[in-house]
Amino acid sequence: MEWKEYLVTADILIQAKSLDKPHVAGHPTLRPHEKLLHLILRGRWVAPALEDARALAAQNDIDWDGLLQTADTGGVAPLVYEAVRGQGLLPAPIEENLRLSYYGVARTNLLRFHRLEKVLQRLAEAGIDVILLKGAALAEVVYGNLALRPMCDFDLLVHETDVEGTLRILVALGYERPYGEFRPGFIRAFRNQIMMSKADDTETRPIEIHWRLLAPLHYQRAIPGDWLWQTAYPARLGAAPVRILSPEAQVLHLSGHLLQHGGYEKANLRQLYDLAEVVVLYREQIDWDELLARAQAYDLVLPLREALSRAHELWSLPLPPAVWARLQRLQPSRGERRAYALLAGKGLVAQQMWDGLASIPGWGARLRYVWGNLFPSAEYMLDQYHIPHRLLLPLYYPYRWLRGLRRTG
Repeated sequence: MEWKEYLVTADILIQAKSLDKPHVAGHPTLRPHEKLLHLILRGRWVAPALEDARALAAQNDIDWDGLLQTADTGGVAPLVYEAVRGQGLLPAPIEENLRLSYYGVARTNLLRFHRLEKVLQRLAEAGIDVILLKGAALAEVVYGNLALRPMCDFDLLVHETDVEGTLRILVALGYERPYGEFRPGFIRAFRNQIMMSKADDTETRPIEIHWRLLAPLHYQRAIPGDWLWQTAYPARLGAAPVRILSPEAQVLHLSGHLLQHGGYEKANLRQLYDLAEVVVLYREQIDWDELLARAQAYDLVLPLREALSRAHELWSLPLPPAVWARLQRLQPSRGERRAYALLAGKGLVAQQMWDGLASIPGWGARLRYVWGNLFPSAEYMLDQYHIPHRLLLPLYYPYRWLRGLRRTG
């Protein structure tokens, strides 16, 4: 199929200016193969970085198997191949391994995006607007090549009033929910997404329908949907009309998403590189005044600061020094500090649930939230814990509570 270009265009950065390297506490010294990997990734934007990579690769202490493993597990193997192919920078067997990863992603993504296009066309026909999130939006707009961005699923943001209509269309196309919920209506009330998938179909990626941007209860209320929709850019995926987040919203979303998954130390390398690519691609378009103001208003100061610090440390982002200085001066609210500590893995699950109550308006909704977490329906418990006999069901509730008390974020 022929993939049309998105309506959004921007100049790709050719030369990146360096600024003083911010310090990220606790960051270990990179090993030679990791340094080489990051030089190659930066070389996609700045040609001299590839020459530095060539000089490093000529040394005899490169762990080539380690480089492949880091690239594969980090989800950046296709990006590394695109940067080095045909240049004789890496040993032939290593480049061949990367080539296989590149074309493997190209094949699977072409099929999966074709199927996603059909879903988006059906939604458009029903008058349902969609904002593509994360990988689905980044593959074409930011990376400009479906082969460069491996994906586990597709994330679609819709208006909350369109959730039920969206689910009906997906069901009609053969999608279903792979798991239940604590109690009827719990997901719509206290979550931000519903996953839909096709059973026994590994070629079709699950689709996550979002009606709020981030999952934590604190951020479900902190980030207003109106701003996301008002600033979204029109785009196309194949023949299907869609939207993508504005550059400012992209940066905030990707930073918040890293925190949502425990911070950059627990994140996939590709997730952090996504953020770097967005900053590089839109460096002339990003309204940093708007971005910093929204970060302050939406309690995203700490995740934004952490994510940009780490990305700059690895790839020397072209972040204006004045912007960096202003970001350092922003003061996170008490609520953000509390949410950050819990999401970064410094709080027990029970503590996170308790803290989440502060983000829920009304005692009735709070009681419903606590009851649903402590006493999910029998059907959910039987399926989730594979309980062999219904008579054993009462014993599994204390087991669930103990697991929650022991588990960290």
